Amino acid sequence: MRGPVPRALVTVVAGGVGYYLVPLRVVSAAADWLQAGVAVVAFGVLVASFRRQLRRQLHGEGTPEMRLETLLHLLIVTVLGFSLGYVVLAGHEGQFAGLTTRTDALYFTLTTLATVGYGDVHPVGQAARITVSGQILFNLIYVGAAVAMIGGAVQRRLAPDRVTQHVDRNP
Repeated sequence: MRGPVPRALVTVVAGGVGYYLVPLRVVSAAADWLQAGVAVVAFGVLVASFRRQLRRQLHGEGTPEMRLETLLHLLIVTVLGFSLGYVVLAGHEGQFAGLTTRTDALYFTLTTLATVGYGDVHPVGQAARITVSGQILFNLIYVGAAVAMIGGAVQRRLAPDRVTQHVDRNP
């Protein structure tokens, strides 16, 4: 696929399909195996997409737009990873209040990422609090990297204009 929007769309769709279909219990029935197979394929697409992004970065193809696209892929993978972790933790009594479904976990991950925190879902147990603390640290690092990357891209875009304006004013 060409272009950042189709690649990001593939990442979101593959990640979402994998997230909702990956079995978090013992696979036994034929339907469970089919569900697990689809989840594995979806996560395979997600991993291949992310691997491609990293390879392009490491081989010097990292334009500012490519770096932003890689940050987006990292965000998608991280949101889905934390969400799955929260689903697993919620299966243990006393870890979360208000988290019972995968959608609850995705919602909680996104509200934590956005630092909104409505309070309807919150960690109660120590393992959940440690995991949420890890996500908060990731969020701080991620936001810092995104701001630095966007700031650098804006500076690079403005720099040629400044040189042109300076040259035009001083004939």
